Amino acid sequence: MLSPYRGILALPGARAFTAWGLVARMQMGLTGLSTFLLVQIEYGRYEYGGIVLAAIALSFAAISPQVGRLTDAYGQSRVLRVGFAVAIVGRVAMIAAALTHQPLWVLLLLTPLFAAGGTQSTHTRARWTHIVPDKDALNTAFSLESSLEEVLFIVGPALATILATQVASWVPSVLAVTTLAIGGYAFLALTATEPPARRDDARRRQAAHDHGRALVIDGTLERVGLPPRPRGLRRYRGALRGHLLVTTPALVITTAIFATQGAMFASVDAATVAFAEELGHKEKAGLVLAVWAVGSLVGGLAYGSRVWSLTLASRMLWGVTITGVGAVSFMFAPGLVALGTLMFLTGLAIAPTMAVGDGVTHALVPRSRLTEGMTWTRTGMDLGVAAGAWTVGAVIDRVGAEGGFLVTGAAGALGVVIALASWRYLRSRRAYEEQVSRDAALPVPA
Repeated sequence: MLSPYRGILALPGARAFTAWGLVARMQMGLTGLSTFLLVQIEYGRYEYGGIVLAAIALSFAAISPQVGRLTDAYGQSRVLRVGFAVAIVGRVAMIAAALTHQPLWVLLLLTPLFAAGGTQSTHTRARWTHIVPDKDALNTAFSLESSLEEVLFIVGPALATILATQVASWVPSVLAVTTLAIGGYAFLALTATEPPARRDDARRRQAAHDHGRALVIDGTLERVGLPPRPRGLRRYRGALRGHLLVTTPALVITTAIFATQGAMFASVDAATVAFAEELGHKEKAGLVLAVWAVGSLVGGLAYGSRVWSLTLASRMLWGVTITGVGAVSFMFAPGLVALGTLMFLTGLAIAPTMAVGDGVTHALVPRSRLTEGMTWTRTGMDLGVAAGAWTVGAVIDRVGAEGGFLVTGAAGALGVVIALASWRYLRSRRAYEEQVSRDAALPVPA
């Protein structure tokens, strides 16, 4: 089962950027719950924790696509060196503000800084698309990435809960900042596997074109070429003309589905913490969430180890349906053991669903805009996290853990509705034959 993974990791530079990218992404498994617990413990209100977590998610939703667009245009190293520095400063400032009990609006003003480094998972996936040889290898690479991220969500929530409740509220947040700083800059130092910047490619092509057309008279005269093309009237371009969400409608559907999954993830974290606290075992909430991530890890590894005959649209429908049904079942769990069992079974479909979403994006978006396209799916997830975190925090303060799991079930059910409603449309797109798009978007019939 592991031979496909060994094959892609044998590609030049793959192990290095995968390892350091994983270190940089350790904060993914820590940031959400560690920030939620930091605010909840210091201020004594679940609602405050949910509001801050929602603001962070909204910041990622607004800023990450722009970071992705800049990264595609100018390169990862040039953009992210500054982005990571700003994100680190913002996280440190958040810790200081919470520990000194600053007003809530101060914490909210700091949340946009978190997103300055974009979404690390998309930066790593962009490198895979640059080095893998074919579509099957790319499917395996995306599955590996989703599975490795689940390792972070196995360790992260458990570690965040134990450190925040047993040591100090700020410790897991400091750990998240440290891993981002070390892993992020080590990742950027690996320039051999960095995807080429779109602007640099354009300049090289233009320089080659100009050189081919130029006529040198002698060494003392300027280079003489063809006369410049007359400039025509400048046409008005609408603000959304050429936008990926306009040119690729299926990307809108995928982004909406990811939003429901994000709402489910955010709400289940808070609901599980509240449920464990009601049972008198708050410190065990992280272990239950780790079981959920273990299921996702197992499912992701199994998914990426084989070649699938089902279309991406059908695989997405199956994955979203399984997670949706599982999310609804959480509210009926009588205890932590039963909840952990249901979470493990539901988790089996999480990493495969995320990998399918990445495959959909890669099939539809031009390679030169791939980071931007993948960022939009993560933006959808961030919007879902924002909605789920804010809603579940308010509901738990008023109703308790049962209301939190109701939010989780509603998010999962909405995902199933969207997947069912869009399945026929997605299945009819020729791009879903899984041809790998490297230079231009795949043609989609009218």
